Amino acid sequence: MTCKLAMLLCGAALAGAASMAMAADSNDHLPGDSGRMGAVLPSGPPPGGAGGPGGPGGGGMPKNTARAPAIALAVEAAEAIAQGCKQYALGAAVVDSQGRPILVYLPDGSEPGHGYTAIRKAYTAVKMKTNTTALVEKAQKDPAFAAQFNSDPNLMAFHGGLLLKVGDEIIGAIGVSGAEPGGHDDECGMIGLNKIKDRLK
Repeated sequence: MTCKLAMLLCGAALAGAASMAMAADSNDHLPGDSGRMGAVLPSGPPPGGAGGPGGPGGGGMPKNTARAPAIALAVEAAEAIAQGCKQYALGAAVVDSQGRPILVYLPDGSEPGHGYTAIRKAYTAVKMKTNTTALVEKAQKDPAFAAQFNSDPNLMAFHGGLLLKVGDEIIGAIGVSGAEPGGHDDECGMIGLNKIKDRLK
């Protein structure tokens, strides 16, 4: 299966890229997002000193030190999801232990919006420290709990966010969106999780 990797986001390279369809309001940005692509840059010397990011005397973009699955495993999980659920035009995403995307995967023909929703589902799993399916019924029955989702526009009480753990430590999450009709996001996500869970470290 050939796949569209235009939204493949790895490590520090993800900064800015995940915001292509985001509003300018910083409250709408996802973790690791430093602003919209194509935004007007301030005048004056480049950030980080005369050398600019990564240049002499420049600090450059800080390296991500958060725990995360190896990118090769993230790609393997996403490909397993796409292959195992090829009947759906879905999107898959993997985030690190702080909820920042390291991979967004859209099989050919998938709706790009599913990539953003997949990121948010994975982000929610990390931030709430549980698979998102556990949040769905609770949010429907508990208004006080549901109100938490109004404080962060990237939290979603939907099926399809699955934690990645090493022992009891959360090192990231997988998100899946678009495995419909029938709501098979969890089922498809488990294909990817089961593919890599024994090799996470």
